[in-house]
Amino acid sequence: MKRYVSIRTRFLSNDELWNEIKSRVSKAKHVNAAVAYLGKDGSRLVPLKKGDRLVVDMSIGAVRQGVTDPREVQKFMKRGVRVFSRNALHAKFMIIDNVLITSSANISMNSNSVLDEAGILTTDQVAVRRALSFFDRLCSEPVRAQYLKECIKAYQPPKFKAAALPSRKPGKLRHRITQAKLWFVGGLRLFEVSKRDAVVVSKIEDRAECKLSNPEKTSVAWVRYSRRLKFLDQIQVGDWIIQCLSDRKSRYVEAPAQVIGQDSYVSHSNKKYHMLMLESPDVGETMSLTMFRQKARTLVPVLDKKSPRTMPISDNEIADALLHFWTLSGRISRRKK
Repeated sequence: MKRYVSIRTRFLSNDELWNEIKSRVSKAKHVNAAVAYLGKDGSRLVPLKKGDRLVVDMSIGAVRQGVTDPREVQKFMKRGVRVFSRNALHAKFMIIDNVLITSSANISMNSNSVLDEAGILTTDQVAVRRALSFFDRLCSEPVRAQYLKECIKAYQPPKFKAAALPSRKPGKLRHRITQAKLWFVGGLRLFEVSKRDAVVVSKIEDRAECKLSNPEKTSVAWVRYSRRLKFLDQIQVGDWIIQCLSDRKSRYVEAPAQVIGQDSYVSHSNKKYHMLMLESPDVGETMSLTMFRQKARTLVPVLDKKSPRTMPISDNEIADALLHFWTLSGRISRRKK
């Protein structure tokens, strides 16, 4: 008898929320935490360890108002936690191994013991995948030793006021991070790069490797185009790609991969090629185009064709449903609809 792993989602509040966070973080192999403010004893409340990542608002404004305590950041950094600052951060979520907890709670004793807090825990793999993608893009400003010293010097006891937003100077407006889009990419075929071009392509792959967010479980892949198609100007780093390929014998669809950049090279025959660089799961499974069409026809009827064309999946609910055809690791999902 086949067994299916169901998606588990729970509502958590107050003590239950904090007990879940503390318990899971203490046992986790890896934690990614994005929390706007970090108060006194925060490093004890959430026991992050070496290799974990933390994003907080450690702007000078937040530090001077006491809503983020740089001394707690220092304790995390001494443990080997990688800490990043983001001025406009207001999100509060944690990716604890393959579980996502998103809530109203900052990391503070006030949140732990006084304020009414609530959140959601989910094992939905698409939600976890999207949260991790969003988190990776928040990690743009690492906290360095010199800045940490400045923040410790500027710190003042908390006044329980929200930190002032950074000033918006002309030309320096910070744009909000947009949700990653899903693209279906069709019309692709397998081929072998010539030996003379393989050297150049290998160098491009080497450059892309440093952009992998999970190099232990993913590898660099790419799609090559002989001309720059319009959609290449619209696609963004972090977007998801579902590819349909042909190997002359059959057509099949690969597990979702994520865009990590674009590149180009000139071949030995003096022809320029454009490359879409991807982060692809090492254990990703392919499904036949026939199987994909059967699954997708009620969601996106236009994909129910022998040769479906490249298109964006603009509706996030439909995009998530398509991503659910595979597990987080890239294997074909066996769960019931």
